[in-house]
Amino acid sequence: MRVAVLDDDEAALARGCNQVKALEREPYRVLVRSHRPMDDILDEVQSVNCGAVISDHRFRTRSQVSFNGAELVYRSNERGLPAILYSAHVDEDEADSIRAWRYGIPRVVKKAPGALKALGEALRVAESEAHGERELARQGFVTPVRVVGIPGDREVGKGHGGRMVEVTVTAWRPRTPIPMPASLLPEDHRELGESLIGQIFLGEVNYYAENENELFFHNLKAAPNPRPSGFERKVA
Repeated sequence: MRVAVLDDDEAALARGCNQVKALEREPYRVLVRSHRPMDDILDEVQSVNCGAVISDHRFRTRSQVSFNGAELVYRSNERGLPAILYSAHVDEDEADSIRAWRYGIPRVVKKAPGALKALGEALRVAESEAHGERELARQGFVTPVRVVGIPGDREVGKGHGGRMVEVTVTAWRPRTPIPMPASLLPEDHRELGESLIGQIFLGEVNYYAENENELFFHNLKAAPNPRPSGFERKVA
């Protein structure tokens, strides 16, 4: 199978292609640059019959493109083209600029010595998801998500502006605050302020995931206000 390898660094791109060869697959080299829209890149890799994509995350450091690797991987999987994220900055970016797209990212692999086995397994998982087979830890189930804090202004990854909130997930570890991009909230609830704290949303979360960095949040909607019981109603 031909696998597209995307990076904005020549040396990293060469290493990624060598790893694909070590997996006994044919690499297709794509150097990401600012003049290439994301859709054009995905059109290209599909036109040359690539069966999967391995993408770096932080493109904006060198190439100044308008997207990051997490979004590209999401869009690739959305097209049915299996894709995984391969980044040296997983630890810094997993809670924000990666989590913003995590629903559509089957696997995130950290660039490190000995990552070859993890890359091969990640590709197999992505291929399975492309055929509609999500493992339990990657399946989203509707659960309450409660905003418990606003950590203040911060970058979403390097060069990615964005605001964050802290939430708890009722069906996962209800006492553990989890950082989440405010962009995942419904559009009319993204104005951050004290009134947001305590609000509850309903949405899909893969609460069978073992690790916090694997959690995604999808289709969040404001939970309906509970109706008061008969005992709580005021009697005229």
